[in-house]
Amino acid sequence: MAFTDYETEQLRKALLKETRHCAVTLGMKKTSVEQLTKAVGIAKGSFYKFYESKEMLFFAVLENIHSELYGVADHALSETDGLPPSERAAKAVLAVCWRLSDTGDMVFIEHDAKLLLQRLPEGVKKEHYHDDETHIRLLLEKYGLVPKRGISLAAATVRGLILTVSHKEQIGGLYPQVLETLVYGACRELFK
Repeated sequence: MAFTDYETEQLRKALLKETRHCAVTLGMKKTSVEQLTKAVGIAKGSFYKFYESKEMLFFAVLENIHSELYGVADHALSETDGLPPSERAAKAVLAVCWRLSDTGDMVFIEHDAKLLLQRLPEGVKKEHYHDDETHIRLLLEKYGLVPKRGISLAAATVRGLILTVSHKEQIGGLYPQVLETLVYGACRELFK
């Protein structure tokens, strides 16, 4: 049975949603194609009409997460026009951290992203995957934010700050204040 264009789009969205849920709760290795297709109500063989492999589906989820995070940062930067650069940057980093904290996506990023990227064909990675530094540089350029000590240090610092989301439980109840202290302090060092 062939799917209509509408059904195809709805099933693709359902597969992405279910895969994102499984990425956070089970991880990529423990999630099977059969489990995903059963959850969205299609035959296992139909899966391959949507994605050529489980890895390509998880990669689509990873790309969606990255797009959302850059969208969150972009929105925060656009909403803070007129503030000092360090404060604009801090608000963008905090927005991304809170989004990751709320969604739980950091679990997937930390536990599966590296393995996933190793399993992808080189052509797919070259065509679609861009490292965080590239995206951070593009956002900073778009909003005219110039790091005092270079883009590489700024990007690495932002990644380091975002990684604190993974340690929220160990930091404890003061995590929100700790995060804000780290982010605002780092951004004052990085931006004029």
